[in-house]
Amino acid sequence: MLRLRRPLRAFARDRRGVSAVEFALVAPIMIVVFMGTIELPRAYATKQRLVRATRAMADLISRGSLTSVDDIYAAGRAVMYPTDASGSGIVLTAAGVYQLSNKAYQARVCSSTADKATRRAVNSILGDPPPSEAAVNARYMMAEMTVRYVPVFNLFPALTNLTLSQTTTWPVRSVTGAAVILPGGAACP
Repeated sequence: MLRLRRPLRAFARDRRGVSAVEFALVAPIMIVVFMGTIELPRAYATKQRLVRATRAMADLISRGSLTSVDDIYAAGRAVMYPTDASGSGIVLTAAGVYQLSNKAYQARVCSSTADKATRRAVNSILGDPPPSEAAVNARYMMAEMTVRYVPVFNLFPALTNLTLSQTTTWPVRSVTGAAVILPGGAACP
């Protein structure tokens, strides 16, 4: 027993290698924190670019009827740079506001177009209009974009299959006051 007690006491008093053990315990946490300081702001910046892209597209389509929206799609994807938005889905919609029998307002699709996504069906219900457009026969535009976020580090499972989407509504800003009709669509009834 005495033979075993002496080496155990010596082992308990020995302080060599404590730094290595501490580093081994702290290093994984520090690495995850470091990766998080890169990945989370990058995901946030991608979401902010998505907001700006939908706002830009909604503003551009709100200025008047268009014969082609290819430039609008390209502009929205350009705003997303440096994020690769080549595979992103975009839906542009012209909406009209109607009053129901109970005096509530309801927005419906007048015309819609899409790229790498499914366009909205004409006359489908969008729900309540934005508060600024809650008036009989009001018209507004809506731009929707969905982009897949690709993380730098593949350590955070929540970010691996993250799809970011944004919907922006915008009032019609046509100089002539005419309704905006998207390609392949018709004016609101």
